[in-house]
Amino acid sequence: MLALVRPDSWNLPLFLHILGATLTFGATATVALLGFAGLRGDPDRALWLRGLTFWIGFGVLVPAFIMMRGAALWIVDKEYPGGHHEPGWVGVGFIVTEPGALLVIVMVILAWLARSPKSRGAVAVPWLASILLVGLAVAWFAMSAKPGS
Repeated sequence: MLALVRPDSWNLPLFLHILGATLTFGATATVALLGFAGLRGDPDRALWLRGLTFWIGFGVLVPAFIMMRGAALWIVDKEYPGGHHEPGWVGVGFIVTEPGALLVIVMVILAWLARSPKSRGAVAVPWLASILLVGLAVAWFAMSAKPGS
């Protein structure tokens, strides 16, 4: 029912935020799964999976994360001008995405380095993606359930 009382000017930033968040969650899960799959098995296949992990991270996760975060700032500025009286669930999103941005950068760099057959950084990529995935799930719950509102 709350969505019915939103001004139309909020629709685009809200849509872009939700689209970016969904793509970020999916890309992070994909990076984690491909990263774990690239740790075992045939060395040629593992190397190919590590390369795919990098390209998904760089080509999908980074733009989706930027879209999610940029649209979040846009919609928060429209709903709560000046940052006054933001509910706690808004803060949860920022608490997750600020260190999450650092995790994404480190993941992409390690995934780039993991494309080498002798790289040991490949082990860290899926674990970092899993940590980010848990944080995104917490933020998703906070944004959906809006506890305390």
